[in-house]
Amino acid sequence: MAGTNSQIPLQVTQWWRGKDAQGNVLPLHWALTYKVSGSDERPTGNKYNAAGNIDTFCYEVERSVPIRHGGWRGSLTVGRIPADGLEQFERILSQIPVVRLDPAWNCQNWVWNGLRELRQAGFAIDPNLSLSSLQTQMLELLEAWELGDI
Repeated sequence: MAGTNSQIPLQVTQWWRGKDAQGNVLPLHWALTYKVSGSDERPTGNKYNAAGNIDTFCYEVERSVPIRHGGWRGSLTVGRIPADGLEQFERILSQIPVVRLDPAWNCQNWVWNGLRELRQAGFAIDPNLSLSSLQTQMLELLEAWELGDI
């Protein structure tokens, strides 16, 4: 990341989580990610997410981890972070509430709330992005993965 004016593409990345004990497909896991090194096919990056399950959710940051591993099902660029704004970016994400014991809440809600807070703080998050359009685009990525297009 050279220079203070460089912009880092921010992505929502999703991974397959499998099925629950009853055989129902679990919602895909979403996280906010950006590449720090590697090729586009084998990126290493930072990952910000609500990790765990309904009774253990917590905010998690993983640094310099493979992004396109095992259950990867696509990444969507949703904005840009100025390289000199990473500290503020991380501070905002660390303050996004994590909800436990609510079956209607998961990591996807956390990602959307994070994007909204980043946008309100002046980060360059796609102004046309809504929760509905994000969900649609993430489903399109899953379909593209299933068809072998990504």
